[in-house]
Order: sequence, then C-alpha cells, then structure tokens
Amino acid sequence: MDPDAGGIRPGTAELQVPVTIRIGVTGQRTLADELQIRDAIRQVLSRLDQILHDTPHRYIAISSLSEGSDRVLADEVLLWPSGGTADAAELHLLLPVDVGTYLDECSTHASRESCRLLLDRSASVDVVAGEERERESVCEEIGHLIVQYCDVLVAIWDGKPAISRGGTAEMVKYARIVGRTLFWIDLTTGKVIEERHGDGILEACTYLNSYNAEKTDSHALGREMDATFASYVKKAQMFGLDPDVLRPLTGTLLPHFTRASLLCRKYELLYMRAGSLVYALAAAAVATVTVQTLFFSSVHELLWLEVAEMGAVLVLLIASRIGDWHRKWIDYRFLSERLRTALFLSVFCVRAEMPDSAAKPFLAHSPNDWIGSAFDQILEMRPLQYCSLDLPFEPLKQFLVSAWIDDQIAGCTTMSSWNRQRFEMLSQAADTLFTLTLVLAAIHAIGLEHGWAPAGIDGKTLLAAITIILPAVAGALGAIRIKREYLRNSERYAHMVRQLSIIGLQIKRMPDMRSLVEVLRTADEVTLREQEDWRVVFRFRELETP
Repeated sequence: MDPDAGGIRPGTAELQVPVTIRIGVTGQRTLADELQIRDAIRQVLSRLDQILHDTPHRYIAISSLSEGSDRVLADEVLLWPSGGTADAAELHLLLPVDVGTYLDECSTHASRESCRLLLDRSASVDVVAGEERERESVCEEIGHLIVQYCDVLVAIWDGKPAISRGGTAEMVKYARIVGRTLFWIDLTTGKVIEERHGDGILEACTYLNSYNAEKTDSHALGREMDATFASYVKKAQMFGLDPDVLRPLTGTLLPHFTRASLLCRKYELLYMRAGSLVYALAAAAVATVTVQTLFFSSVHELLWLEVAEMGAVLVLLIASRIGDWHRKWIDYRFLSERLRTALFLSVFCVRAEMPDSAAKPFLAHSPNDWIGSAFDQILEMRPLQYCSLDLPFEPLKQFLVSAWIDDQIAGCTTMSSWNRQRFEMLSQAADTLFTLTLVLAAIHAIGLEHGWAPAGIDGKTLLAAITIILPAVAGALGAIRIKREYLRNSERYAHMVRQLSIIGLQIKRMPDMRSLVEVLRTADEVTLREQEDWRVVFRFRELETP
C-alpha cells in the first residue's frame, strides 16, 4: 500500500488487538504474611501475562478497598508493568459509604494513609449504598457486583466458612455458582489454585493471543489490501464519488479486515484438505488390505502401505487438533465478515454491532467470546471523521450498493451454485458406486462371475474385492458431502441472495441519510444472523476418526 495513503504497513505490531483484563478481589482483612500474599498475587499476574504473551494488555483492579487483601491486590496491580500497551493499570473502587466516612473508619493512621494513597490513584470511585440498609447487606451487594464486573476473581482466603454476611467464603461460592474464573490464593500457604469455570475467560484470552500471534506474509497482505482498495476506488469513481473519501479506511479497519480474511482462507484450506484426505486415506486403507488379502496374500510388505495410510490419517487428525484449524477457521471467518460490515457502515457513521450477550445463540457463541472483545477493540479505531463530513448522498448510496450489497449478492450466488454442484456431483457419484456394487454383488450371488475377469485373475475373487472397495469409496464421498454441508450451505446462500436483494432495493429508494441509516442497521442485523447461522452449521464439524 502506498505509504502516503496514511495507512499502516501490514505485518506490524499495530495489527495486534489489545485487551483489558478486569481483576476482582475478595479476601480476608488479616494477613499473617503479607509478603507471601504479594508474591502469590504476582504469580497470578505472571500467569495472565503468560497467557497473553503475544497480546498487548493491561489490568484493571476492581476492589472495595477493605483493609488487608483488597488493598494488597490493588497495590500490586497498579505496580505491575503493562503488557505492551501505552495505557497503565487502573483501579476502580466500589465503596459502601462515601470517601470521607470510609477514611474515618480505618482502624489506624497507617491504614488511613494507605487507603488515601490508593483513593488518589484510583480511576473511578462508585458508592454503593441505600437508605436504611444494613452494612452487611451493602457489602454483600458490593461483593456480588465485583464478581459480576470482573473477568477473573482473585480470592485470598483460608478456605474456612464466612463469619459474617458477604464474607470471602460466600463470595467464592457465588463466583463458582455464576461461573466466574477464579484464582484462589491460600491465605496460610500462599499456594495459588486456578479454577476455570463456565465463563471461559482464560480460553478466550488464549484464543485472542493465538490470533495476535498468527504470522501473515506482509507482501501478500499488502497485495490483498491494494486489490481491495483499488476495487473500492474504481466503484467510487464510477458513481462520481471522490476516492479520497475512502482513504481513512486504509489505516483503520481495512488492514484488520484483510488480515482476518487471509487467516480465514488459510485455515479453511487446511481444514478442508485435511478432511478430504482423512476420508480418502481411510478408503485407500480398505482397498489396500483387500487387494493384499485377496491377490497378494504372500506379499506381507503391502501391509505397510496400509499402516502408512492409517498413520497419515492419525497425523492429520493430530495436526488439525494441535493447530486448532477448525476453530480458527470458523472464528476468523466470523470476525472477518463482521469487519467487512463494519468497514462499510463506518462510512455512514453507523457502528456495526455484536449480538447482546443475553441474546447470543447458545450454539454460535461461547460464554466469553474472544471475537466480541477483539471486534470492539478494532472498532475503536474506526474513522470517526465520517460523522462530521458532508458527503454527497446519492453517489455515496450508489457506491454502498455496488461495493457492499451487490458484491455480497454476487458472492452468495456463486457460493450457492458451487455448493449445489458439489452436493449433486458427490451424491450422484456415491449413488453410482452403490448401484454398481449392488449389480456386481448380484452377479456374484448368482454365479455369473466367470469368463469376464482378466486372464490369470479369478473372477470370483475380483468381484469380492470390488464389492468391498466400492462401498468404502462411496462412504468416503458421502462423508465428505455431509461434513462440508454442501446442500445446507447452498440453500443458506440462496436465502441470503434474496435478503440482500431486498435490502439493496430499499437502500436505492431511501430519500435521505436518516432513513438510509435505519436500513443499514437492518442490513447489519441480517448479515449478523447469517454469520451466526453459518457458525452454528460448522461448529460441530471438527475432524474426527472415520
């Protein structure tokens, strides 16, 4: 890409997606060995750094600033160096009373000064209080809020039951019930126990870090960006829109969209080829052992070919699982398609959205989906200057229909036809093989196998071999057809063509920007539903032993 275009060079660290981890704390007030607890907290932070070693990250401590555990964790988080980001760690406080009263309640002068220092360093202070409420009730609510707001909870606890309402034991129990990931620091030994629960936050961090660690060829990335931007420029000129209007995209969303698309294609190719090879090799192994047994029973060396074929199947399965090809493909595709939508909507100052957590289809999303946080972080750099530019309405509208809607329609039409053709081709091939097997089996059964086999080969043995091998090949073709969901995808793409065609017509009829924005929000919703449906289709199609 032209350096003067204001874009960033592909392949730089600027394409890494940062993340902020909110660390909540619950713990006991009296610490017998504060140095031991501080060392344990550093172990927790080091563990998070290890998971996010290729990801720019920072931490936010969420605390009620009680004496003891809360203050020690807050202090350690604020002292901890940021993981490759310019933003420092922060402290967010939830207090049961106003700051003045809270300071007055400190047990000693040293405690009061320690509290004052942390208050001065905090980024926000929220007072959680209610009229005529018991203090224990307020503290319990604060504990619940900390568990709800944080990504991981650090519990500094001796493992004993709580002696008061809202105590550490109750907060640990609540965290486990709601599925919050927990680091339990044993108050007596300083041992750190990592408890992973249903929120999946550490898994999400691992997946985000894996995405940031992906290597992409800078030249390929640059060529792809150039080609994409050139197509946008061509269509802008076609409708009388100044191409410079699109220039801000080159340094914001376009590089991330291009990178996600390239990674998606990479893992799709690996997954699809590995899947086809697994079933082909399984059928080949059946053919090998059949031929060896029936025709070359004395040539035991041929059995090593079967061993090699089955070994190759296992190697492919192991490589797929270690490389996480299946998950990466569906995750990166979802991210790239969301970024494609965001790219076009940003020109109209419309923010593309991820689904609300409460409304997420269970099968399409994990409880803590890394894609949502990555998408939100990337959107923070969208070009906001479009919100203040006075752009020509009609040329901009025509560009949108051509560059986004029509391109999507063309792509969906092609994919619908391609998937339909593959489905019919594989179905017909499997049907033909099974029909041929039936005919040959009938010939074998009625004793007509003599006289047609090549010289030196027993016709009965040859028929037996063919009727064993052909069903194995047909089964492999059927497995590939089912695994790739050709028919369902063909119908899904055809449905999208109809939906997008309607949206395209609506956009063309819109008389002003306000009404157009409403249609764009509908388009965002439609494309999001399609992407979620696709994700559900392939989520449970991981490579498996045939």
